[in-house]
Amino acid sequence: MSSVRTLYLATWVVPITRPPFRRGGIVVEGERIIAVGGEAELRAQFPEAAVRDFGGAALLPGLVNVHAHLELTAFRGMLEDLPFVKWLVALTRLREGLSAEDVRESARAGILEALRSGQTTIVDVGATGAGFDALCESGVRGLFFQEVFGPRPEDAEESVRGLIERLQPLRAHPCAFTRVGVGISPHAPYTVSARLFRQAVEYARAHALPLCVHIAESQAEVEFVRHGRGEFARIYERRGLLWRAPGVSPIRYLHDLGVLAARPLLVHGVHVDEEDIALIAHSGAAIAYCPKSNAKLGHGVAPLPEWVRAGIAVGVGTDSVASNNACDLLEEARFGLLVQRAHRASPTLLSAETVLRLLTLGGARALSLESRIGSLEPGKEADFIAIDLSGAHVQPVEDPVTAIVFSARASDVCFTAVGGRVLFDGTSVTTLDEERVRARLREVRARLRHRDALLGD
Repeated sequence: MSSVRTLYLATWVVPITRPPFRRGGIVVEGERIIAVGGEAELRAQFPEAAVRDFGGAALLPGLVNVHAHLELTAFRGMLEDLPFVKWLVALTRLREGLSAEDVRESARAGILEALRSGQTTIVDVGATGAGFDALCESGVRGLFFQEVFGPRPEDAEESVRGLIERLQPLRAHPCAFTRVGVGISPHAPYTVSARLFRQAVEYARAHALPLCVHIAESQAEVEFVRHGRGEFARIYERRGLLWRAPGVSPIRYLHDLGVLAARPLLVHGVHVDEEDIALIAHSGAAIAYCPKSNAKLGHGVAPLPEWVRAGIAVGVGTDSVASNNACDLLEEARFGLLVQRAHRASPTLLSAETVLRLLTLGGARALSLESRIGSLEPGKEADFIAIDLSGAHVQPVEDPVTAIVFSARASDVCFTAVGGRVLFDGTSVTTLDEERVRARLREVRARLRHRDALLGD
């Protein structure tokens, strides 16, 4: 029986693992790429293949977002101009106003934005399973980390029991560990006791589950862990929580607890020194670089060049739109490159090619998926996108990588496919009812505003 094959063509092909080339494409059969090459070569080799030609676009692997909070999409624009600790408190208050269905709709809205902007793999961190549900029903590839909190050491066992209860339906879901993985995220040093960190790591390693930790994000966190001072210390004191500062950096703290040995995905890492970077590199842990969130919340500029030189697996993440305001990975990478050059006063620091690699194969490597996704190569999953480069803001195009990194916008993405399945056809997302999701999001937002008014926001 003959298999259905489709030849996708464009003016530019950007495989990532080899230089870009003009007028070529890829051939997809089922869920995989079976050929990459020039148009004449592919038409001759696969004369029976159906053809889709994107014209003046670039074909490239799908973008990998290594850190998001899809369930927070409803909070876009509601947490502006707040210091970090007050931002966290306000976020917690807002979350209390959402029902379980509200959270699911919020996560679905985040998925719509992600698919329209060319994201084919999304790493979501959530307090509920809403993000997992949205990832599964949308058809996108992903990894969902179930958050666990618990600053009181005496509550660690209860926190782990609750974590296991929340994980069970996720791990039993048909799409778990095939297209959407499941992991554990002990949130951060200021919300998770040392005892809970150890128990979460023990459970994760026993069940071969990946780990994710927010770490070294803010100066307030560093003050808390190193010296037991600052805003987090004052919150602990008001709540009657005991905290004995370990007197080391947040990264060293994770190392001493055995967390780094589990090779977690470390989110942020803004405040790290040479010793910390060496510990991360030696452990094999990966890092999620979230420059816009770090900048907007006033945390600083993470040492991306040093991470890259140390050989650490680094991917780019948007974080939540509550702290970033956009789930646009192209803009994230562009800002992340420019802020590095501005911070170091270097016009040659990093390169467009390096950054596009972080968006694709680098993100795949951070998730240990580089053998399956992240580049256009025969045998890999057919996770790919097309970006229209014909717009006035992009033309003329001399080098497609430069055009994509420095000029293209999320709205230029005109096609998104995962495993050969079309999820965004250039007009609409094919797996979700966009009109309904947007209408429900407006309803959720109206209720949040009404609740805030009643509470005296």
